[in-house]
Amino acid sequence: MANIYDVARLAKVSTATVSKVLSNTPYVSAQTKERVLKAVRELQYTPSLAARGLTGNRTYVLGLVIPYDPEYLFADPFLLEVIRGVESVANENDYNVLLSMAKKSDQRSAYTRLLRTGYVDGAITVETFEGDAAGRELEERGLPRVSIGYRDSVKPINLVHSDDYRGAYEAVNHLLSLGHRRIGVISGPANFMGAMNERLRGVKDALAAYGQNLDEKLLTYGDFTLESGYAACEPLLENPERPTAIFAMNDRMAAGAMRRIREHGLTIPADISLVGFDDVPLTVLVEPALTTIRQPGVEQGRVAAQKLFELINNDIQQFDPVTLPVSLIVRESTAPPSK
Repeated sequence: MANIYDVARLAKVSTATVSKVLSNTPYVSAQTKERVLKAVRELQYTPSLAARGLTGNRTYVLGLVIPYDPEYLFADPFLLEVIRGVESVANENDYNVLLSMAKKSDQRSAYTRLLRTGYVDGAITVETFEGDAAGRELEERGLPRVSIGYRDSVKPINLVHSDDYRGAYEAVNHLLSLGHRRIGVISGPANFMGAMNERLRGVKDALAAYGQNLDEKLLTYGDFTLESGYAACEPLLENPERPTAIFAMNDRMAAGAMRRIREHGLTIPADISLVGFDDVPLTVLVEPALTTIRQPGVEQGRVAAQKLFELINNDIQQFDPVTLPVSLIVRESTAPPSK
């Protein structure tokens, strides 16, 4: 494998000149630059990340902070789609991705470990309330940062997220249009920055359009896992005035609710309709196939990474929130309420 000394010998220049050319440093003549690049092509030379960092003041590494423990993260198909989107753009730009996850019950550890490395050109963070303060420390150190989700900020900038409000509105509006009036809601955790507030706002506005209010007795909470959806469904089914439909704020919780509904001897959608959120692969594997809101996980990751590169390259100083569209996917788990 060729090294920088081989390139310098073939181009008849010093190794310092090779480094300047590879890092696009000015004050190298066009003829010398062409000689070096020709030698690079002939030798198929690829500078190491460390060498590139030293010569170009870059590490060629993006940080990706997901403040959940590995067991949680790698069981969540939506977050895996986000990672795939980030990685695809990093790959296109010849960058690596440094994934930083949290210890159990310590979301901030994902941020502090990344800060400790000191070896990234910028960071993408998946936002939660507990992580927001730690995330601001990244910016205080001058590190470009793009957030996937929402921030607790007076002037939110550099954000990428789906249209959570519209997704929840469409989900509940679909159930209302079928004739349902008692609709249970399984919300996500309160510490999930902004997204759950937006989805609850969408739920309430959809109900209000039909002259309805959200019955707090029909609102339960999970943590996006299948098990939490299973548990959160129980009080809805035990309610003396059982809902005729349930909206779960992600597909895994909907799948857990589906199992609990069956254990109660009820049929979907004849006895109770069910809607999820995300449109992950399991939605077409469960029986019946799940009606859900499709949000673009891969696209969120891609847009966040593209915006981060614009910040790193000083093409922009900041950007207004990017809201990606969602869509209602109607499948077999919803129908008019049984008479």
